[in-house]
Amino acid sequence: MSPAEGVHGVAPGGNFEKLLNQLAPQEDGIRLRPVEWCDKPSPHMTPADMFRLAREIQGVLAEPQVLGAVVLHGTDVLAESAYMCDLVIDSDKPVVLTGSMRYYSESGYDGIRNLINAVRAVLLPIPPGTGACVLMTDRIFTAREAVKVNSLNVDAFESREAGIVGYVAGESVILAGCPLHHSPRRKLSPESIELNVPLITSYTGMDRSAIDHARSIGSKGIVIEGFGAGNVPPGVVPGLVDCMESGIPVVLATRCIEGGVWPIYGYEGGGADLQDRGAILCGRLGGPKARIRLMCALGLTSNPDEIRDMFEDA
Repeated sequence: MSPAEGVHGVAPGGNFEKLLNQLAPQEDGIRLRPVEWCDKPSPHMTPADMFRLAREIQGVLAEPQVLGAVVLHGTDVLAESAYMCDLVIDSDKPVVLTGSMRYYSESGYDGIRNLINAVRAVLLPIPPGTGACVLMTDRIFTAREAVKVNSLNVDAFESREAGIVGYVAGESVILAGCPLHHSPRRKLSPESIELNVPLITSYTGMDRSAIDHARSIGSKGIVIEGFGAGNVPPGVVPGLVDCMESGIPVVLATRCIEGGVWPIYGYEGGGADLQDRGAILCGRLGGPKARIRLMCALGLTSNPDEIRDMFEDA
């Protein structure tokens, strides 16, 4: 991003070649293959874009001479694109997504450092089975755990409880141990994904109208973010039940950054109550990533029981 004439604020500035020219020379025998995939702001990325990106990376990683991939991405939905890559790409080669919190000509621009360190992380290499990662502010997070927690600060990303994969020390990238992840890692690689999947956030006093609207426009699945461990207002429950009885899978997430969804509360709208009624609990995934997983699952099957199984190791 750069200041643009006639624009209030910054916008995509076509700085890809300038970024590449500022990269420090790499080790002997290592060659970068630049791909200018698109130049759109992060909020303009769609799930279809993310899926296409992941599939194209998968194809490139299949080439024997390719060691891994670095993806430059806007930070707003970087974690979602990273999770799509993590879910779809079936390769032990490292995939690292990075970006910058400051725009290209701003004082303290962090993009070059993040880019150089992302290349170093690929060459480390990151251990097979780690999956796609996010590198920001000298720290490497798994895509599953990465979350943007600050809208402005350079140190904007954190891990959801599981710690980091590694960190940058001087000009070295150091692994930090064994980050929490499920093994074996389940991949969902459909030929296409289902795009008509809304993410609905609970609010106090909420009724069923938002659920009914989603159903009326033909939504093929619904992710609802509840309170706490996955609890929704009682007015929402009849709408969710109608969806599930008509074969529309309902995935329950939480508004909380940490802790995840658990079937603890049995009152109407509690997590245990919703699970008994047929809702699929997404575990420790946040709502946006649960939506990506449901989109991929619906690309493989519309059977709620089969989809439930695909969330068992989420």
